Amino acid sequence: MLLLSSLGAAAFLFMKLVTFKENRISQGLGYSSFEFLGKNGIIVIALWLVLVGISFYKGKNKDIIVFMTSSILLICVFWTIQRVTGEYILPNSSGRISLSGGLYIQIFSIYMLLSTYSERVKEYRIIKWIGILGIVLSFTYFIYMGKFDDLSLIKEYNIKKDQFYENLRIHGLLTLASVITGCIIAIPLGFIAYSKKNLEDKLMIPLSIIQTIPSLALFGILLVPLSALGRLSFFDYLGVSGIGWAPAYVALTLYTLLPIGRNTLTGFYSVDQNIIEAAKGMGMNRGEIFRKIEMPLAFPVIFTGIRIAFIQTIGGAVLAGLVGGGGMGSFVFLGLGEASPDLILLGVLPIVISTVLLDYILKTIEISIRGVIYD
Repeated sequence: MLLLSSLGAAAFLFMKLVTFKENRISQGLGYSSFEFLGKNGIIVIALWLVLVGISFYKGKNKDIIVFMTSSILLICVFWTIQRVTGEYILPNSSGRISLSGGLYIQIFSIYMLLSTYSERVKEYRIIKWIGILGIVLSFTYFIYMGKFDDLSLIKEYNIKKDQFYENLRIHGLLTLASVITGCIIAIPLGFIAYSKKNLEDKLMIPLSIIQTIPSLALFGILLVPLSALGRLSFFDYLGVSGIGWAPAYVALTLYTLLPIGRNTLTGFYSVDQNIIEAAKGMGMNRGEIFRKIEMPLAFPVIFTGIRIAFIQTIGGAVLAGLVGGGGMGSFVFLGLGEASPDLILLGVLPIVISTVLLDYILKTIEISIRGVIYD
């Protein structure tokens, strides 16, 4: 806690908070926290120093105090920014405010504090939900009232709103379709490797080799066979070709095979053989043992592999933009080509937020599954 709070305070005091740009491609002028926020910055630095001081506190209510202070700090950081942003931007001008490293480091430090201490205040559900709802409602209000409209990131979003939702939809579909296909292929392979020990290396080693192939190289390998496949009328109707959604979908599916297949194998190996022998002694046949014993007990480990594949694929789907497959990677590579950091962020931030939320949801489901099975 001392490290994170000191890091956040140092970022506030010594790094650039925002950059003012006359237009999208101009170099811009950086402002430190106090240069940009003025007297409003006193509130933020005071809260950072409070967190530094609390790190030495040994009382029993420390976890609650840290969680609530961090929640208030996050709200105050953006409240102070939206309060003064309009003073720098003339109405109907192309000027914009870009967020800089000092702010991102502060957000990272606050996120780490919140994620750590939210686990420690589980028994105080009301306080935890007050903090979470306070953050969500504050951001919702700021966005709904247009308080962030002068931020470069929001300007990029408003310009490309239709493309944003279309690419977000494509990104989600690629991720979901790839993981589902990976499950259909890898779970049976993992079970076969478990059932027939002589096939384990023959099945698992190729999956490991696929995982080591760089994405760009894999796209190149898929180019020729998918182009040939696209000449057939049925596949041409589906839009299969050497570029587009097809190579992205195939590559992402191949990358899901190892985490799902390996966890499936590990899950079945984790089933106690004494339970299986007892089931045989009760007269269960092979199919009943699989349905009622092996699969239920192995499923929590298999689900962990599915969760890993989901998180991995959300990030990996960015590369679909490189081969014309759409998704949020389209903004990332367009931003790189146009030297526009905020356009890059427009593609990256939804992926980061989706990854954090999906990981939390899937972990919660995983814990529930384990509880149901082992209870």
